Amino acid sequence: MGGLTLTIITAKATSLNYGESVGNVSVLKKLSLGDGSQKTFVSDKALKYDMRRKGKEEKGWRLLDQELKSYIQGSLCNDEFDVDRFGKALVRDYEEFDLFGGLFTNLKTEDGKKIVKKDKNKKRKKDEILLSYGDSVKRTCTVKVTYAFSISKFSGDMNFLNNIDAYNRYIKHIEEEKEQSIPTSEEHTSHYLYTVTVDLDRIGVWEKEDGTAEEVLDNKEKAKRVLDLLDILKTLNRQIKGRWENLSPVFVVGGVFSVKHPFFMEGVEAVEDRDKLWLNVQRLKESFGYLPEGENPVVGILSGIFGNEEEIRESLGAVSVAEAFSKLKEQVRGHYGVSEV
Repeated sequence: MGGLTLTIITAKATSLNYGESVGNVSVLKKLSLGDGSQKTFVSDKALKYDMRRKGKEEKGWRLLDQELKSYIQGSLCNDEFDVDRFGKALVRDYEEFDLFGGLFTNLKTEDGKKIVKKDKNKKRKKDEILLSYGDSVKRTCTVKVTYAFSISKFSGDMNFLNNIDAYNRYIKHIEEEKEQSIPTSEEHTSHYLYTVTVDLDRIGVWEKEDGTAEEVLDNKEKAKRVLDLLDILKTLNRQIKGRWENLSPVFVVGGVFSVKHPFFMEGVEAVEDRDKLWLNVQRLKESFGYLPEGENPVVGILSGIFGNEEEIRESLGAVSVAEAFSKLKEQVRGHYGVSEV
């Protein structure tokens, strides 16, 4: 039994997640604090999107696609849809479904028949296929991601976007606009803090509705998927509005533990002052008291970012970020009992 958890402070990044526009103003996603101030955030959906994107680009991950139609057809048997056959196939072949889960409620066969829940009080219609059990096919994500909250508070900075060059060269000619439209966007640059927690025992396993589970992948493939995820977190980035923003960790604390829990979610607290981050070392050390007896965290830090870097290295035994991720990978291999992947 084991879980992997990491709490990360990212490199400085700018304006990472916009919500709906108000008029011609692009509004950042924000959360109000008790004192009336605001912090910007990146949603878990946005973070997972970029994890999946990098997984596909760099690790060859297979994301859910139109080929699901063939998996639906392959799960039909005597006018019944085999939920377990379908689920196991997706866990085996799609890293996205294995790690981030999914829900299918309105499945149809290639010839248009609806796949519906069994009902003892109803007779099956000719254009229906019955689910072997349940009312849907679902998998709870094994990789759980929090919102990423800014370290610094939002101060209401705005960017007046004027592109008179493009207007004069072609926009006024092809759109017949008498004057250019001037959009405005909220802007905020900050380090961000978020936590990832992985249930290592559910990776590569299909869980049935009756509570039983069936192994789908061997331990080597399970380890590979988690190691790929660690590589992605180490170099996570976000592409938004023509920018490429770096979300690589400047600080990370985590490990593989016998208890599945986001131990450091409330333990990591930092403030920005005089262009440096200052970590609350005492608070983080106290959070180590929640760890199972005899189990210790891995701490990594990027040089030159923290004003109290010396205290962090001495009190927490911090190593470089690269070395910390190497140690985390070794712990994952140890959990699955594999030496090389």
